[in-house]
Amino acid sequence: MSPDHEKHQGVTAANTALEHHHPTLFGDDEIQMHEHEVTRLDQVVTRVPMRTWLAVVSMGWLYIVSLATFLCLVPVITIINEDVGPSPEYSWMANAWTVAAGTGIILTGALSDLVGRRWFIIGCGIAAIIGCILGITAQDMTAAIVAFIFQGLNQAGCLTTFACIAELVPTRTRGIVIGIISLGSAGFVMCGSLIGHAVSFNTGPKWRTIFWMSLACNIVGTVAVAVTYFPAPALARPAGSRREILKSFDYIGILGIMIGPTLFLMGICWVPEYGATSGRFLGPFITGCIVIILLGVYEAKWARNPLLHPYLFRRIRTFTLILICAGVGGMLFYSLQVFWPTYLTLIFEGNSWSKVGIDGFTFGIGTNLGGSGAAILLPFLGPKIGTRNILSFGVLLQVLFIPMMCLVDETRKSMALAFSFMAGIGIGIIELLTILLVQLATPDEWIGFATGALGLVRSMGGSAGSAIYLTIFQDRSAALVPEYVSAAAIEAGLPEDSLPELLGVLTGVVTDVPLTSIPGVTSTILESSALALKKAYLASFRYVWLTSIPFGVIAFFCAVATKDLSHHLTKKVAQHMTYDEKPKAGGEATATHAEDIKAAEGDL
Repeated sequence: MSPDHEKHQGVTAANTALEHHHPTLFGDDEIQMHEHEVTRLDQVVTRVPMRTWLAVVSMGWLYIVSLATFLCLVPVITIINEDVGPSPEYSWMANAWTVAAGTGIILTGALSDLVGRRWFIIGCGIAAIIGCILGITAQDMTAAIVAFIFQGLNQAGCLTTFACIAELVPTRTRGIVIGIISLGSAGFVMCGSLIGHAVSFNTGPKWRTIFWMSLACNIVGTVAVAVTYFPAPALARPAGSRREILKSFDYIGILGIMIGPTLFLMGICWVPEYGATSGRFLGPFITGCIVIILLGVYEAKWARNPLLHPYLFRRIRTFTLILICAGVGGMLFYSLQVFWPTYLTLIFEGNSWSKVGIDGFTFGIGTNLGGSGAAILLPFLGPKIGTRNILSFGVLLQVLFIPMMCLVDETRKSMALAFSFMAGIGIGIIELLTILLVQLATPDEWIGFATGALGLVRSMGGSAGSAIYLTIFQDRSAALVPEYVSAAAIEAGLPEDSLPELLGVLTGVVTDVPLTSIPGVTSTILESSALALKKAYLASFRYVWLTSIPFGVIAFFCAVATKDLSHHLTKKVAQHMTYDEKPKAGGEATATHAEDIKAAEGDL
């Protein structure tokens, strides 16, 4: 083999050490620099085969269906509660989905690295089918919650499709492919709530229509994946006999992964209902944190074959900081995602779900445009300005425009929509770009774990952020609403004896008393009180927007501190299908193939 050809292929000692995962033989920075270079002939293809593209489209379809189901169902859980309840536990429909998806994605990602992803993806489709059938037939809240659990497990598997898709295409085109798939969900990101409400109010089966549509789409997607997706054996498949593999498997690790995040997320989910000082929150939350800490120590010190791959977390600037950006970015994301419909309802649109849904278009457009645009442009902008600058720009948009919501008053809806659009662009950039970057920061063998770890961190950060913001809003509105409304109503002439009843009706606590039947109420008093109520809610929301600042600053400094990963945007294809014609795995690219490889790379 000629020296020039060896240099062209990147077949260096560092590459050889990398393939055997001996980060101690060479500096980790040197090894990581070469992780996505072409080192074997079978890692270069002249074009991605059509059957592979069919598999990519099938998995993208499952992802879009999963996201669409979530975006249409969660906004109508109160309607579901009215139908199969009412039950005080109805919020656990959304919570169960969150817990199942957050814990499931790290398990799916880590295990699929070892045993292959085909049956995990097919299994996620089957989970969705089961969940849809349970949702269609649900007659009580328990059945509805179980249906949402299966949908959460489906979402965990569908998020892993990003790992499946990424390893089937060249690293430099991953962003383009995943960005296009993300664009496919644009309609549901923009108006999922509007679709969910429209279907619930205007079809015979009501909200069950969403499950019916999801059932049909998941059947199509699952069958399509089953007949098109046949990946080669997992890159990290353990060597040895089945007995040896079972004997050395990290059982403590998988148990900790299931228990720790589940308890953490369950505790967070109980904050809105029971408060941050309740034992229902503190018990599972503290226990979950302890389990997660002990799991990290065990994986780093004693595990023979750790599922969590501690050496990846030692890549501070190319792995850990990206996870922190994703987690803290998730906290910022939920400050708008969770509160935006509530904000529009309380400040501008009242109880008109159609107007709220239409006003939500700007945020959805911004989120999808930012995420898809950043992903598609990554191979073009990355080498020119660096991945660090793109990531930092996305965080900066959030840091600027979420707090600027404090400038909005009850007469400036257009300003609120504009700020939500700009913040949404930043949110979208962080949401999708961090997935691509964490995959580039990871060896091909562990791309599933990296994707799962990011999904879990984002879920935990989002849940924590949601609980924090909701607690702040509830505390401030509980204090400010009586203060603002009382002052305005009494100044307008309301008798003090009628004040408690007026407050109860305006805040929805009292539902069986018409406003006009309250003693001493006049149209002037009602107008003054309604305006004061909006001002009180605006003041309460300002605390939420301002609380996002420290989280945003942390995320920004983490983004600025990351290393540029644009040199990983190469022509390497990590995985192939069993039906692809490939040279024997592990075969070196010899000098006789130099011209063929150059031609192949030129076509990519």
